[in-house]
Amino acid sequence: MSCCEPQGYEKVFDAREARRAAARYARSGLTTLPRRTVELYRSGVVGGRTLLEVGGGIGDFTVEMLRAGVERATCVDMSTGYDGVADRLLVEAGLADRVDRRTGDLAAHPDLAGPADVVALHSVVCCYPDVRALVTAAADRTREYLVVAFPRRTWWMRAAGAALNVYPVLRASEWRFRVHRPVDVVRAATAAGLRQVRSERFAFDHHLVLAR
Repeated sequence: MSCCEPQGYEKVFDAREARRAAARYARSGLTTLPRRTVELYRSGVVGGRTLLEVGGGIGDFTVEMLRAGVERATCVDMSTGYDGVADRLLVEAGLADRVDRRTGDLAAHPDLAGPADVVALHSVVCCYPDVRALVTAAADRTREYLVVAFPRRTWWMRAAGAALNVYPVLRASEWRFRVHRPVDVVRAATAAGLRQVRSERFAFDHHLVLAR
């Protein structure tokens, strides 16, 4: 299913970026934030049988969650550039029949995905201009747990973001890296009926768990 938006995501998150992400995953596994979510799922802090991953990329987190015990998953991403690599990973893992990949903007098109026990947003909050709309859309689909990971709002992270945003300008893309306020993330989720149950701070990021 596809309902792409004109923000220029595919000019930045293309097949070349997907191949780089796949090589990194093959070399060293999941990156810190999704790996932490899998750890919390395995330990029982986060639980459920179904998963919705928003901003799924190549789907490596979804693969690991299925291996950890999730039965079915839906992956939503705004770029089709990841699809080829994602499909290959699922086939190699023998999990293709348990995942539904969709392309589009969940905040703008709520019908892209239905409810799931666990909803995860890793490294996608910083890619979206309206954080409240995105988190609200994710929270509305959360039956049990919402996991949100996003950059800390520090001066050096904002400076890094300004430097990073040179690249999409050169690619004629409207996409920009953004550092949102944590309070806006939490307020959007709690307004949708969730409560914060866990908060962890890493060197560069927040990792929050909210429950229904």
